[in-house]
Amino acid sequence: MMRTRRLRHICRDRRAFTLLEIMIVVGVLAVILAITIPSFLRSRVVANEASAAATLRNIVTLESTWRQNDVDRNSISDYWTADISGFYRIELTPDGSNTAVAMIDAAVTAADDNKEAAGAATAGAVIPDTAQPAASLLAFTRNSPRSGYFYRAQIIDNSTVPATAYRADPDGNGQTWTNTMGYGFQARPDVYNTNGVSTIIINQAGVTYQQDFGSNLAANAQNWPGANPTSAGWRVIQ
Repeated sequence: MMRTRRLRHICRDRRAFTLLEIMIVVGVLAVILAITIPSFLRSRVVANEASAAATLRNIVTLESTWRQNDVDRNSISDYWTADISGFYRIELTPDGSNTAVAMIDAAVTAADDNKEAAGAATAGAVIPDTAQPAASLLAFTRNSPRSGYFYRAQIIDNSTVPATAYRADPDGNGQTWTNTMGYGFQARPDVYNTNGVSTIIINQAGVTYQQDFGSNLAANAQNWPGANPTSAGWRVIQ
């Protein structure tokens, strides 16, 4: 009888956790979370920045296509400089049938947080020469980041002396949408330190640069920083 009672008592003791054991388990879990969560967030930041840089490099390819194929049919070798959205559904097919062909992903179009107010996004036609309707651009949600990043076309080129505007009117159609000399685009994180830390820029030279502006994301990198961006704190992305 005594042995049975002793065994039952031992079993009850083995089923219960002491306060010390619980505290040890909680402490171990806290350490694991402290290690894994920052690592996960950092991995997401790195992935988002890599995706943004790749998107900007793709824009260089689009600009080459635009210029070489005279996408806007204005008989001028120019670059599209008004906005990101203009690359969506404004290319004509070679047979001249006015069939729209998307040059850029719709998600990138939606991530353009500064669509040209008086340009491709709101005008009666995307580009007068193409007669493509603006409705295809207006149908997308605005200010919707792609992989944590927004995109926009830059305004001023500070690599020239004096500085020049990217948006010009080389074909005389009354719209400052293109430029024969160059272009500049930027990508910036939606939420700093959560989706990304670096603002990334690229121009016609095809070299990507990045810089950490901290939480001051509202108006940074609107203009190309100069002939040598590294002197302004930018770092080349390999």
